[in-house]
Amino acid sequence: MSTQTNTPELILYRGLFITLDRSNPTASAVAIKDGKFMAVGRDADVMPLAGPSEGRRALPGLIDNHLHIIRGGLNFNMELREDYAAIEKTP
Repeated sequence: MSTQTNTPELILYRGLFITLDRSNPTASAVAIKDGKFMAVGRDADVMPLAGPSEGRRALPGLIDNHLHIIRGGLNFNMELREDYAAIEKTP
């Protein structure tokens, strides 16, 4: 017989999470279990769910959201077209 607990695998707290929920647009803590959010809210609401494990630090993903959309639009023929190389090489 397996024992299931309601202890999350991961709690992130003291942060700023955008929830996209109009009634609760931001949160400072989230609890995650099995890849799903099991609690979202204030630190005081989520931290009681924590188990006995040691704390660690989290570094947000360094996703490259630095896009040159305007530059790409201005230079469409040089930067965005796949056939540009063929056009330039055609005599």
